Amino acid sequence: MFYMQLVKITLLLLFVNSLVFSNQIEKSMEVIENTNNKLVDYQKQIDVHDEKHTQLVGEYRYVNEQLKSTKKYNTQLSNIISSQKEELADIAQQIKDIEQTQKNIYPLMSDMIKSLKKLVELDIPFLMQEREERIKTLEETLDRADIKTAEKFRIILEAFKIEYDYAKNIEAYQEISDGKTFNYLRIGRVALYKQSLDSKDYFAWDNESKKWDEINDSNVQTNIRKGIKIAKKHENVAFLQLPFNKKEEF
Repeated sequence: MFYMQLVKITLLLLFVNSLVFSNQIEKSMEVIENTNNKLVDYQKQIDVHDEKHTQLVGEYRYVNEQLKSTKKYNTQLSNIISSQKEELADIAQQIKDIEQTQKNIYPLMSDMIKSLKKLVELDIPFLMQEREERIKTLEETLDRADIKTAEKFRIILEAFKIEYDYAKNIEAYQEISDGKTFNYLRIGRVALYKQSLDSKDYFAWDNESKKWDEINDSNVQTNIRKGIKIAKKHENVAFLQLPFNKKEEF
């Protein structure tokens, strides 16, 4: 009887212990499950942070590369700006030099025109109307604002070349003198002759006395006629016997 009661008590204790143990296991399982859930949440947070970290690292690297490129570009831009400043300074100096040159060249051109005008006045009087009109045009051109300085200078040099070329050739032309038309023969810049159209009157210009001297020598007259034909290319070039100053007898 006692034994049976002991067994019952023992079984009861085992049952109670089993219930307690079962309850503890359930609690432990809940704790484990909660812990696992928390670990999963932590892992998710870690994954999110890791992804953000990777993204931030990528952005940092990209920004760093952009920064390097920007620094390099800024360095190149600084060099370009520095070069442009030097170029602008050089251009500014050139403008100053040009302005100074223009200030100096205007008096020079004016003196050149005066010199050319004096040359025509002292020279033998051939094509006077044409040459005087050319000088007048030069004087008017010099004061015109619509013509550039370089163009003015070119026109003046061209006029000098025309005058210079007169010394290297001969020329025959017609011109009215004292109401009468004459054939003129120019030999360079050293001699000027004229012949009446009826071939009766011949003259040679004396540049010292500034007057026409009549020519009566038939040989000189013949050479003047021959020179006119040569100048007009009606005859081949040949030697001419012509007086060049007033001391020679005509």
